[in-house]
Amino acid sequence: MSPKGQVTIPKELREKYHLLEGEEVVILPASDGILLKHPQIALRGRLKGKIDLRGLEEDLKALRKQWRI
Repeated sequence: MSPKGQVTIPKELREKYHLLEGEEVVILPASDGILLKHPQIALRGRLKGKIDLRGLEEDLKALRKQWRI
C-alpha cells in the first residue's frame, strides 16, 4: 500500500474481473477483510458508448407499432 492508501491489484486479477485503469470500484467491509467490486450502475450506463441509443429507441418504437396491430 502506498502512503496515499493506493493498492496495486495484480494484472491477472484485473484481467479476470475486467477492472480497467481509472475505473471506480466499491470497497466493502467483509468478515475476513474487505471486498472490492464494481459499483452497481444502470444498464444504460453500462451500454453508454457501446450502442447507438437513438437507433435503438427508433427500433423499439417500430417494434411497439408492430405489436399494437
